[in-house]
Amino acid sequence: MVRRYWGRALAEGRLRTWAAEPTVRRCLNRRVTGSPDVWPLEWFAAEIAEGPFPRALSLGCGEGVLERDLMAKGLCGTVLGLDLSEQALALARQRAREAGHPGIAYERADLDRLRLEPGSYDAVFVHQALHHVRELEACLGQAAGALKAGGVLYADEYVGPSRHEWRRELLAAAEAVFRELPAAARARRRWRPLGGSLPLPVDWRDPSEAVRSSEIVPLIETLFEVRERRDYGGNLLAVIYPHLRLDALEPAAREEVLGLLLAREDELLASGVASYYAVIVAGR
Repeated sequence: MVRRYWGRALAEGRLRTWAAEPTVRRCLNRRVTGSPDVWPLEWFAAEIAEGPFPRALSLGCGEGVLERDLMAKGLCGTVLGLDLSEQALALARQRAREAGHPGIAYERADLDRLRLEPGSYDAVFVHQALHHVRELEACLGQAAGALKAGGVLYADEYVGPSRHEWRRELLAAAEAVFRELPAAARARRRWRPLGGSLPLPVDWRDPSEAVRSSEIVPLIETLFEVRERRDYGGNLLAVIYPHLRLDALEPAAREEVLGLLLAREDELLASGVASYYAVIVAGR
């Protein structure tokens, strides 16, 4: 079921997210790296990685954007991408060939049943895939065992509430900000979930969505030594973005709406609220 869902999502082009907005991306860069112009992997390469990793692994690679970026930045000598979806892997292989990256290879694998050769990789990368893993202990345990001495885990993940933990009260801050927005920016919906204006932010069509997301950080801290954790929010943006009508706005109005959301999220994070998204760098 999970494999079918992601195959359809790729085919239908449903994978654009809040983080792809240029204005939002610059803010997320600032939150992670300190500069709106420095991306997280660029910060990782400059501040943490000690030379290129001869052999790297990418978990939940999707259509291969991360692997191509790793190679383009000279971060890896070779990288193996693993994913459950054959459609995603076919796209990843095609785009790696088109980009001229012979050092990238792909294999099909289920992260819930992962089996990795111990001590075989210099780095393990994962981008927005762990929150789809039910067998987190086994998956992260395999990743830890697969790292060589001195190896590094780089995870960019949703670490907010798991799907079964979501309640209306967790949406209070997002509801308040959503009501601040101009009516023209808010998508019209026929439904009014439990009297609110926003639905619970879980794609119920995907049974793996946020299945154990709130447990990711504690398990990483148990199995690895965390070297860096850079939170970057999403508490408002990720929840509200799917319910905006940004394309209906003039450019200035669009930027004003995004600017308001980002400012409110900065305030929320500064108050000590736990971030829904984080970049984590850890070692064995």
